[in-house]
Amino acid sequence: MTDRRFSVPDLARRLLAPIAALLGLVAGLSVLILPSPAPTTADPTTFSAERAMASINRLADEPHSVLRREAHDRARDDVIGMFANLGYTANVHSDPLFDFSIPEDKETFDMLSTEQQAAVKDATADTIVVDVPGKSERTMALMAHYDSATVEGTENDEQSYSSGTSHGAADDGYGVAAIIETLRAIKAEGRQPENSLKIVITDGEEIGLVGARNEMRHHRADYDNVDLFLNLEARGMSGPAFMFETSPNNSAVAGYFLSHVKQPVSSSLLPSLYARMPNTTDMAKVIPEGFTVLNIAAIGEADHYHHATDAPRYVNHSTLQHYGDQVLDLTRAWAFDGQTPTLTANGDLHFFQLWRGMTVSYPATVGTGLGCLAIIAALGVVVVRARSLRWKRVLGTVWGLTWRAASVSAAAGLVQLGAMAMKWAPETGIGPNPLLPWMFAGGALIGAGLTAHFVVRRWKEGLGQETLAAVLLLLAAACVPLMVLLPGAAYVLVLPTLTLALTALAPQRVRPVVGALAAFIMVVIFAPTVLLIHELLSLSAVWVTVFFAIVPVAPLALVLLQAGSRRTRSATARTSSSSDAVPDGAATAGRAAATA
Repeated sequence: MTDRRFSVPDLARRLLAPIAALLGLVAGLSVLILPSPAPTTADPTTFSAERAMASINRLADEPHSVLRREAHDRARDDVIGMFANLGYTANVHSDPLFDFSIPEDKETFDMLSTEQQAAVKDATADTIVVDVPGKSERTMALMAHYDSATVEGTENDEQSYSSGTSHGAADDGYGVAAIIETLRAIKAEGRQPENSLKIVITDGEEIGLVGARNEMRHHRADYDNVDLFLNLEARGMSGPAFMFETSPNNSAVAGYFLSHVKQPVSSSLLPSLYARMPNTTDMAKVIPEGFTVLNIAAIGEADHYHHATDAPRYVNHSTLQHYGDQVLDLTRAWAFDGQTPTLTANGDLHFFQLWRGMTVSYPATVGTGLGCLAIIAALGVVVVRARSLRWKRVLGTVWGLTWRAASVSAAAGLVQLGAMAMKWAPETGIGPNPLLPWMFAGGALIGAGLTAHFVVRRWKEGLGQETLAAVLLLLAAACVPLMVLLPGAAYVLVLPTLTLALTALAPQRVRPVVGALAAFIMVVIFAPTVLLIHELLSLSAVWVTVFFAIVPVAPLALVLLQAGSRRTRSATARTSSSSDAVPDGAATAGRAAATA
């Protein structure tokens, strides 16, 4: 007769890891919580999104791309007027919009219609510059652009330009408004800055980064004292304003940013991933000149990007507040600290956030060491159990996990292509797409469910060790190319791999605690990252984001199963060579319950 009993310690052991995973979810998602927008009556030395909205309403009252010359000139004058209202005189650098000695300019010009060419052939790109002198000539430059989008389309596989329907409320009204309101708050301090500021509002960004290029080409000497560029962009309307790009060797500047911004939302995954993406901003013209750079942008609701709905009525005031809080924190630290450190370095920083306001960071060399340790630990677990493993079942588990993730991801991609073909979703990804969250969520949930069911079933069948070996081998194999190609992003797989391996190696008496820590780390890393990847890539490649959302399910399920399992006499007696030859699977544990 079998008598199954659960003591309080046993129940606590089983619940410890799931509770830690839940806490990891809360902590990870807390990073994405936005501040409440400050009202117009807020302290004048603070950033107010409601005050900043006045700048957006003024700039983005109409589409104003460089191909809409009258509206474009009104937008330029509006920005100049914003500075005048603060008591600053703006200098306008008027340089050619198209320099036909540059092949890229000639190629872009040839894409325009005859009417468009006539309108802009002799036009200038008018970049607006304001200098705020400090006691020191060391300068921080704040940069954004004021032209709105020239929408790119495809006709017979050839790129074409239109005059654009976007009002530029986010792209780049967020940037312009954040800078204007920040400058107003700095001036409200009533004291001269220790270090200098330079405000640069470029023109022609949307048609080839023209304004930034002209600054570096025709006015390079004006920037000799600039120690730091802070660029503000937007690829969406909502969500956090991510710090997504740095210049190379970023350990000093990334550390400076993280130490002075109260609520940063960033990780070293973003600069690593962005460097591999085709998107560009004005910083593509600045970084090659050797400048130290930080780049910030919101990416939520990216279906508004370059679309008519990028208009003031769709502005997310909390997102604008998050822009401003970060920009003002950093600008104030620079302006009023006479001991600002040098922001150049010889290495990169790896960093991610544990929860809102708390960031973990370490040098890239430590990241490499952690990666090597994770791979060694993962392979060590497999080697220790190699003799007792049924390798055919290991390979079967690898195949089972792979085809489930691949087939669900491919299905999500086909659904997206079908929706585009049926005109239910915009073919270019530009424009509102209410189906997009459902495509992602549906694919992710189905894939996660199939994967979790597969892992639990293998565990119950007494194949826990084979499943563990398969997952560790897959993770170790994925860590290697990630460490080589995207070293700043490697922590996303390295730390879960290491914690899963340590859970497997931990003695049974401490495994619940080690498993709880592993579950927390996995979820706190993956929860915000999955959502970030979704925002970055789902517009055109939802299959990639669905696949990435499935990746953490198997290792997390194994951590929870191991942390909650109980070693029993029957499980111990099942093999004479190793007490862990078959893990504490549910089938073994069920047969090995205390016998009366």
